[in-house]
Amino acid sequence: MTQNVPAGGSAATNFGMVAWIVYAVVSGGGHWIVGSLGGLAIALVIVGQEYRCHATKIMSCTTAAFFAFSLVTTIAAGPMLFKDYNIFLTWAVFALVTWVTLFIGFPFTIQYAREQTPPEVWKEPLFMRLNVILTVVFGVVFTINAGLGVLALKTGNLLMLGLLLPLSLLVAAIVFSSRYPKGYAQRFAPDWAARQTAGAGHANE
Repeated sequence: MTQNVPAGGSAATNFGMVAWIVYAVVSGGGHWIVGSLGGLAIALVIVGQEYRCHATKIMSCTTAAFFAFSLVTTIAAGPMLFKDYNIFLTWAVFALVTWVTLFIGFPFTIQYAREQTPPEVWKEPLFMRLNVILTVVFGVVFTINAGLGVLALKTGNLLMLGLLLPLSLLVAAIVFSSRYPKGYAQRFAPDWAARQTAGAGHANE
């Protein structure tokens, strides 16, 4: 075995942003229940596909849970909570989940890293340390973005503080997570980096 899960799990995960786009567009038009329902439906499809591929992700489940909470809350009490605090709540939920995964000793990025590395690497202390670093980066970004959501609400600058800057920070974290592992392995564990390359080569055969 050279991979953690079949490629289908990763393919489903990559569609996670679609749920958020649907939610943002529809709820932005004032249709909060429909937006939450649409986001939840897509998120559940993604989680279902990941489950079938034995590749269920913590963050995919978090997305589904957020939309379920949004839907139930909006139906029960109206959309006021999310109209006012949607930006803060979204980032705060992901920040909380990220820090919890670190606290329990299972940084969430491990689930993605295992799909790109051979199993013999997973028990390496450097592998865990690397994923702690990556998860901390995402945790900091999510936390900052939650704070920006509060500032956006107080200042009314929703475009810059509520959308553009948070998305820029998220993209920066994603780019960092895609580039940093290679340099980290080459610097601290050249033999581990070689095994990663070899494992990837066998996986593509």
